[in-house]
Amino acid sequence: MFHSSLDFSRSDRIPGMLRRAFALCLAVLVLPALAFAQELAPGTRYDPKIPTLQSVLGWDFGQRITPPEGIATYIKALNAAAPERTRLIEYAKTWEGRPLHVLIVGSPERIANLDAVKQGLQQLADPRGIDQATADRLVREMPVVVWLMHAVHGNEISSSDAALAEAYHLLSAQGDAGVDLIRREALVVIDPLQNPDGRARFVQHNLAGEASIPDSNPASLEHDEPWPGGRSNHYLFDMNRDWFAQSQPETRGRAGLMLEFYPHVVVDLHEMGGDSTYYFAPPADPINPYITKDQQKWFDRFGRNNAAKFDERGFRYFIRETFDSFYPGYGESWPIFHGAVGMTYEQASSRGLVFRRSDETDLTYRDGVVHHFTAAIQTALTAAQNREQMVRDYLEYRSSAARLGEIGTRAYVIVAPEHDASRAAHLGRRLAAQGIEVFRADEAFPAAGRTLPAGSIIVPLNQPAGRLARNLLDADISQGDEFIKEQDRRRKRGLGEQIYDVTAWSLPALYDLEVVSVERPVQPRSTRLTRDMTPPGGGSLPAAKVGYLIPWGLGTAQAVVEALQAGLRVQTMDRPFSIAGRQYPIGTALFRVSNNPADLAAKLGAIVARHGVSATPIDTAFVEAGVSLGSNEVALLKAPKVLLAYDTPSSSLSAGWARYILERRWQQPITTVRNSSLGRIDLGDYDVLVLPSGNYNYSADQVRRIREWIQRGGTLITMAESSRWATQEANGLLSSWTLLADGSPNVPPPSGPSGNDKKAPPKVDVDKFDYEKAIQPERATSDGTAGAVVRVTLDKEHWLTAGLDSEIAAIVEGSRVFHPLKLNQGTNVGIYAKEDRIVAGGLVWPEVRKLMSEKAFLMHQPMGQGHVIAFAEDPNYRAFTEATQLLFINAVLLGGGH
Repeated sequence: MFHSSLDFSRSDRIPGMLRRAFALCLAVLVLPALAFAQELAPGTRYDPKIPTLQSVLGWDFGQRITPPEGIATYIKALNAAAPERTRLIEYAKTWEGRPLHVLIVGSPERIANLDAVKQGLQQLADPRGIDQATADRLVREMPVVVWLMHAVHGNEISSSDAALAEAYHLLSAQGDAGVDLIRREALVVIDPLQNPDGRARFVQHNLAGEASIPDSNPASLEHDEPWPGGRSNHYLFDMNRDWFAQSQPETRGRAGLMLEFYPHVVVDLHEMGGDSTYYFAPPADPINPYITKDQQKWFDRFGRNNAAKFDERGFRYFIRETFDSFYPGYGESWPIFHGAVGMTYEQASSRGLVFRRSDETDLTYRDGVVHHFTAAIQTALTAAQNREQMVRDYLEYRSSAARLGEIGTRAYVIVAPEHDASRAAHLGRRLAAQGIEVFRADEAFPAAGRTLPAGSIIVPLNQPAGRLARNLLDADISQGDEFIKEQDRRRKRGLGEQIYDVTAWSLPALYDLEVVSVERPVQPRSTRLTRDMTPPGGGSLPAAKVGYLIPWGLGTAQAVVEALQAGLRVQTMDRPFSIAGRQYPIGTALFRVSNNPADLAAKLGAIVARHGVSATPIDTAFVEAGVSLGSNEVALLKAPKVLLAYDTPSSSLSAGWARYILERRWQQPITTVRNSSLGRIDLGDYDVLVLPSGNYNYSADQVRRIREWIQRGGTLITMAESSRWATQEANGLLSSWTLLADGSPNVPPPSGPSGNDKKAPPKVDVDKFDYEKAIQPERATSDGTAGAVVRVTLDKEHWLTAGLDSEIAAIVEGSRVFHPLKLNQGTNVGIYAKEDRIVAGGLVWPEVRKLMSEKAFLMHQPMGQGHVIAFAEDPNYRAFTEATQLLFINAVLLGGGH
């Protein structure tokens, strides 16, 4: 038997690191449940009839990282123990089939009448239909709804165990006047885990790396997550940026439930770097202009009350730094534009049970649980203490939003494109999913001095969600002159910009849709759109002698994917043409009767109806102008076999966006393969290879195989950093190069005789010395762009641009600028607009505008029988950039036909 030589009764004999580990082990593994409950809320007595986490799962709050299934088990146990004071709602399932729950905690009276309470909350949210007496009664009677959301990022772990502690405390605490007040005045909605799939991934990797004694070293296996980490969901989306895109079922379900209860306070509890402390409101600049003064007043009130509790307990914190509420797609900001007081709380993360900070102190998992619990309960208490004023201010927010649309601009009309009304309909349904009132015109109608077509989308601005509608539809949202001036000063001094996320997101621009402002009411015959509305079903198409024509667009691309999978044969036209008195654009799809099954009319009729597009039967192929239907400039498509590169060094976001767009948005079957296994794949079995953004480390032999596969007819699609990789001389895949800030090529300088590129310092002209110029780096890269919307001019003679106008908008994020291809190398299918009009929305520095002007956004370089199609930016950005997504699916579908 092994006998330890250490005497643990004498702590001074234990080496420092081992002593700390032993103490931590005792603290984490031995501390009784009651003792830690006292650490959560000192002095509180708890009802023994309410089960503790220890009694249900075998460990205490913060003692272990509770896995997703344990979280679900415990909140179900709480619901079973106190059914008269709780309501458990499953509001969605993840892509991997895990349920998402909220536990609603309230007084027995409110829980018993929850449907009536919900109806009252909905009345408050739309005050247009109630009189003043009813409004006053609702303000007196309705609870303040406090929505606590936890762990949208799966590896931000402490908030979920804090959520379990919050629920236990609110149900079990006895003799606590604050808890009694919360129970009486509030309805607390606890969403304990927004991202079960990501947390499951994190817990699996953490347990696999767990040491016998928790290891505090940040580089240790239990802290070192392999690609892609646990932050994102199944499709690797950052769901804290998905709230207006609502591309993921988790976000759609949560937003839908929120639109049933219309909360007054929403808190999104996160984690940040382990060397930080704790962050709560007020938020950092810039302030979105659609956040009201009343909301800002509440940010300050909640912040001060949280600070008082943190000061009392000796917890460190900071405010007004880093985290802003500018972008309307965050979990805390989207509710703000519905009228809530939305706030982000951030706790330094242990990313395991213990984390050694750079100051040589230990941050434990329990620390994070205690801090998040304290902030959440204090927030609920502040809301309860101010119930009536908060509810009244919410009512005023919704009322004033409706009044804003009664003067000046009354409505926005999103004009349906002549050949792709499904694009406008798609945006209309996306807006309806936000709780915005949206109508589809069923007939043409006059507005703004012109006749707008049927299918156009009308968004009245005199509605309670009017501020959110403006946020999403305005071309640009101001960050404020003072904020921009300060960022300019900081960048010029090399201090780094204080821009947290994107600076523009205009949905009409990113859909390539025109918006018309209307100052007078418009009332055509119309249909109100709903979040779940789908196109009506269709029957068999009319008989046709020659075939059916469908102009290319979003809906057509979806229909073609399905048709190809169903075995139908389709061609696309590389030039416009006119037939039977109608003009058709480039890319128009042709389904010929002669080379399709006999039941083409029935099969195609059902497909086009599902995707909201119309097929026109033709009885002659004789064109009046343009390309003939039997020309060599007609491409025969086939169902492409697509290979998507995955895993390191691919950007997880870019890889996830591409996979989601292909599999879910377009229903295009793909094979996803790890980059480490790409060498084992026979590329000849595939037509398309998609490389998400990333700097690939393929061997020379792998690159040679890719090049030869392209020459035999393959289509390589690159984006952002993978396009930069393709330009490298050793790869020889793309004849472009990136540019430095001064316009010179961003290529390694030649090495000197000693094997390095050092040069003698330049001589200083003392008479004409320019300090600002002298301190600039020799090879400075362009200043970055933090997500702006820029204009891109398209070559409308190129098949890649099918379904789009001659100018679209794209999101630029980063500092990549690509030199255009030469005429003998390929085609610059999309180039950035000229300097004076390149910016459609957001912040792009003047020097960057000049550098980007007329540089390449989308390049097509033929190679043998195949293609390299390179995007300067990610066309699938956050799954709401529909115009560039259409370019992406065009590359996938149309490349093989050319």
